[in-house]
Amino acid sequence: MIVLSILLVTIISFVSTIIVRKMALQKNQLDIPNERSSHISPTPRGAGIAIVIAFCVGMLVLCLNDTVTNRVLFSLVLPGLIIAIIGRLDDLTLVTSAKWRLIGHFLCAIAAVWLMGGLPALPFFESTIDFGVVGNITAVIYLVWMLNLFNFMDGIDLITGIQTLSTSVAIAVFLFMKSESDLWAVFAVLAAAVVGFLYFNLPPAKIFLGDVGSGFIGFTLGAISLVVAKDEPLIAWSTIILLGVFVTDATVTLLRRLISLERVYIAHRTHAYQHMSKKINRHLPISLSVGAINIFFLLPIAWLVAEAKLLPLVGVLLAYVPLAGAALLLGAGKKIS
Repeated sequence: MIVLSILLVTIISFVSTIIVRKMALQKNQLDIPNERSSHISPTPRGAGIAIVIAFCVGMLVLCLNDTVTNRVLFSLVLPGLIIAIIGRLDDLTLVTSAKWRLIGHFLCAIAAVWLMGGLPALPFFESTIDFGVVGNITAVIYLVWMLNLFNFMDGIDLITGIQTLSTSVAIAVFLFMKSESDLWAVFAVLAAAVVGFLYFNLPPAKIFLGDVGSGFIGFTLGAISLVVAKDEPLIAWSTIILLGVFVTDATVTLLRRLISLERVYIAHRTHAYQHMSKKINRHLPISLSVGAINIFFLLPIAWLVAEAKLLPLVGVLLAYVPLAGAALLLGAGKKIS
């Protein structure tokens, strides 16, 4: 039944993307290129709506089949839907204030952490620590940062789809092999929702995710990892490791812009991946490189952590330090000349 649910989600995502694209063209809801853009032609946006619909339907089916609990359903779907609405309003320029968007993000993150019962005790070094209120605050900040960094990183064709698909499939396999629960199906549903969209995002993209999609995906990935942390904390750490390319590029870029006293809430084109795509004037090699890094570099580290053969923080450092160094060398946070 889970396999049929995954197939259903893929079909819903594919068909919904076609519908959303047609409506965006009819209503002239296009992403118009400017000096901060990485594309050259006006392109419809809002395909994230299809991913949101497909994922929510998939989660409802999993809940009705007793694959996931009501708590998991509500903690992922309810805040995620509000995040998607905020993103859609931003796409339509109906909410232009970064301050109010951020307030909405924090309220949704607080709701998600509360609905899932707070941050569980996590393994650090050779002991497990319950951080209590401090942990819950950290979890909220983590969700908000995941949401926004996916918004930041969704700047070239296919990059968010490949990052999400490779991470989701890998963690679904980890959970299927190591966990007695069916939480692997949640990652599988997210992967299926993205697969239905990928064809339309192949360079040159026929439609973009928009903030409605990138923010929803980032928030949902973060929220699922917190849900997984209750039963499989090592695999939650593995998720964070597999997100290393997005986390390090976005974080290094943000820190360098803060140090330069730039207004970080203003749209820009200074991420490492944007420097690379500008240099070679192509999107596909950069996006495929993200997938290759995830599979050949990050996945083995994530697996060693999941197998308890590598301490979580050691695994994160092994993954993040080289990636952060690469982001710096590639000019993350520096203006493209």
